[in-house]
Amino acid sequence: MNKPDKRALSTLLEQPESFNIETMDGTQKTLFMYPFQLGRLAMISQRLIDLDLTLMDKESDVVQKMWQVCADKPRKVAEIIALATLRTKQEVDEQLETRVDELLWSPSMDTQAYSNLLYIIIFQSYYADFLSAIRSVRTLRVTISQPTAAERIAPMEDAVFGDR
Repeated sequence: MNKPDKRALSTLLEQPESFNIETMDGTQKTLFMYPFQLGRLAMISQRLIDLDLTLMDKESDVVQKMWQVCADKPRKVAEIIALATLRTKQEVDEQLETRVDELLWSPSMDTQAYSNLLYIIIFQSYYADFLSAIRSVRTLRVTISQPTAAERIAPMEDAVFGDR
């Protein structure tokens, strides 16, 4: 199984990814990237948009762009990584700046580490969007079942869609 497939499976099973950072006193600290819920996904997505990181080009260009963004804007990337490693809204409210500082000052966090983690977060975001779409379709199937009156679903012009 290749890495993207493993990440997709981890996301489906909602298993957090983990990585270690070295603290200023030389100890190791394990951080977890939890499956994204809507609030964190929105905050991460907004920051990704602010980075103006377009990933639709050739793969070699994507790697180079990601590396450049991580080298030029490490604080913005650290914010994205910090958001991915904080689980609740309360943690985000209380610990975001502290986590960003931990990431920025960690001797083990270099451009390569930022780039690798940003890559994982971007793909988790896409998988999270995919999973949200699947869950929405499943919810709609339950909500809009056979007994539902057609006129309550989607009226189109003079007739209800499907009744023509």
